[in-house]
Amino acid sequence: MIDYIEIADVLDEAACSALCAEIRAASGGPAGLLGRADQKPAWPEVRRTRRAEASEATEGLVATLLAGQKVALERHFDFALGACEKPQFLHYREGDFFVPHQDGNTPLIHDDSRFRKVSAVIFLNGQSNDPSPANYTGGSLVLHGPYGGPDLRVAMPALPGSLVAFRSETTHEVTPVTRNERFTIVSWYRGA
Repeated sequence: MIDYIEIADVLDEAACSALCAEIRAASGGPAGLLGRADQKPAWPEVRRTRRAEASEATEGLVATLLAGQKVALERHFDFALGACEKPQFLHYREGDFFVPHQDGNTPLIHDDSRFRKVSAVIFLNGQSNDPSPANYTGGSLVLHGPYGGPDLRVAMPALPGSLVAFRSETTHEVTPVTRNERFTIVSWYRGA
């Protein structure tokens, strides 16, 4: 079993469109690993996506939105959460991906990610085989079942404005984008 929650309509269509436009136009660079761009020699085989530098106002609005979801997430996961990390605004182009990985809360990792308890993804545009320029193909967020269990993989529906949250120790991936662009916002809730 994979423990996750989907919350619909945390952003409306106009907000999603505005955020996609801001991310597309913003400066930025390779997303790196754990938010670090200094891992460039290793990251292209592991992760290829662009992290956009959103405005301070946008960061503040998204941080407030994420804080507003905390009670629902605490209720679902049945533990207290602390603050969110600074949101990351991600722009996946054709061919971009992130191999199966965990975001944190694992006993074998002793870096700052060990304090992450819940990972959150906000979808800004939709995934569809429809050739509309607003949608993308590929780029699925796939959650993997626990190690040692049955080979369980669940692709999350990419509904614009929806939030998907899961335990940070859950293995997950973003499959390669095969058409157009994928826009998401990600963050991590720390333990209380």
